[in-house]
Amino acid sequence: MPASTPRLRALPLLMATSLALATGTTRAAEIDTAKVDAVFAAFTPQTPGCALGVYREGQVLLARGYGLADLNHGVAITPETVFDIGSSSKQFTALAVLMLAKDGKLNLQDKVSKHLPELQALGQRFTIDQMLHHTAGLRDYNELMEIAGHDLGDVTSSDDALRLLAAQQGLNFEPGTRFSYSNSGYFLAAMIVERVSGQSLDAFLQARVFKPLGMTATHVRTDHTVVVPHRATAYRPNGPEGFAIDMSNWNQPGDGAVQTHVRDLARWDAELAHPKVIDPALLKAMQTPGKLADGSPISYGLGLSMDSYRGLPRVQHGGAWGGYRAMVMRFPEQRLGLALTCNAAQASTPALAQRVADVVLAGQFKDTPAAQAAPSAAPAGFDPAVFVGLYEGEPGDILRIEKQASGALAMRRAGGGAALRAIGLRRMQSHSGITQLDLADDGKTLTLTRNDDPKPVPFKRLPDYQAGAAEQASLTGRYYSAEVGAEWTLSSKKDGLTLKGPGAQEAQVSALKADLLEGPGFSLRVERDAKGAPVALVYDSARTRGLKFVKR
Repeated sequence: MPASTPRLRALPLLMATSLALATGTTRAAEIDTAKVDAVFAAFTPQTPGCALGVYREGQVLLARGYGLADLNHGVAITPETVFDIGSSSKQFTALAVLMLAKDGKLNLQDKVSKHLPELQALGQRFTIDQMLHHTAGLRDYNELMEIAGHDLGDVTSSDDALRLLAAQQGLNFEPGTRFSYSNSGYFLAAMIVERVSGQSLDAFLQARVFKPLGMTATHVRTDHTVVVPHRATAYRPNGPEGFAIDMSNWNQPGDGAVQTHVRDLARWDAELAHPKVIDPALLKAMQTPGKLADGSPISYGLGLSMDSYRGLPRVQHGGAWGGYRAMVMRFPEQRLGLALTCNAAQASTPALAQRVADVVLAGQFKDTPAAQAAPSAAPAGFDPAVFVGLYEGEPGDILRIEKQASGALAMRRAGGGAALRAIGLRRMQSHSGITQLDLADDGKTLTLTRNDDPKPVPFKRLPDYQAGAAEQASLTGRYYSAEVGAEWTLSSKKDGLTLKGPGAQEAQVSALKADLLEGPGFSLRVERDAKGAPVALVYDSARTRGLKFVKR
């Protein structure tokens, strides 16, 4: 809403609903609710906000709402407010596939083209199991749809997404050799569930999971026109004090689209803790980390990710779609789960959930929360200047190390970024601890390692480069991709090169070296013919690589 809009009247925050338990390490009465409320202080009776559920083996210890579900009418968020949980939906898609495998209707080692012949030769290269573990190498269909000119306000169907994936001629990498999160695999998994079962994903999950567990408000949304009782509207910031509606009209299931509330998610938490409806072997398979073809372990199971927080094993999956944000998290050894659903795009649900866990599991962790830990000083002799620069990994995979105004270093890669801290003279780490960077003694090679991917990635330092006017002019023109059915125009202006696609604003692009351009969150490799004339641009990003646009 515009900054000039009158403030909505204040509404009292919903008080907690608690159940005291006689056993266990965490009881409702032991939770410091004032500290939990402080975690959500930014969400007021005038802003969008979040719903929180904290569970012990499915028993609700705490259920709370913060902020507004609807800014137009001043409707408060409650534990019964329904939200889209984005990619947190993937665990239910994976479960549906596992149930059909148990029924003998499919095999996880089936080639995907067996069930989706539209994918033809491409679908013969990877299995259902690889799709579910994000090791199939699929380009991300969400990004492909955007490249094709669709924004979230467009009405799109499963047929639209399936046609787009069927038109792809390449993969990001050879299946089984790497882990790379992709929404495409879970969308295709939903299509397989529908083909094999003869039901929509929603109908299948209603019959086999949601209704048997009593999750009466939970469903898979595939029709943006359907009225959903008690659903929150999603928002994004719009100016210093305002908000704008941020909803999607895309209707694809599988990678997202589950809508639910935190009380229903308590029933799911109970089933994960003590299965009564679902075969325990299937739930165990979901929570078993996968492996690459060479046996290297990954942290992702089937629709769930396994890691640790402050020394405690954790199972979790976040979600984001439009202005919705979500996190479903469990600490199995402490028999504690929590769910966080938000309608504010600025809400960092992983960080919020961890802060709630800091309160609820206080005294049970093995180390200090990052928010309270004293910042570690850089080792004596550490020189941040040796890290600053531009690096390239695989062709088009660009990493920047930059010095911020505060003097601290930060990294940027494919539109994402992270603050860095020194843990050695030639070693840095993201503050989250997920990413580590090691610089070779000669300063020319930087090796990136992530704790969710067993494969270290080497990057080579790029020297400074300035493209000449003639080089820029030779690149201008129209480029077409048959794989997405879209045309892009590259133009030369006073301030450099700009790229314009269908339905998109112009994006500034700059030359990093000869025949390598960088835009916001992507890079473009220039291909030339035998005479040296540019004939194509090859698009690369974190989740979509090798997408070719041929010059007209």
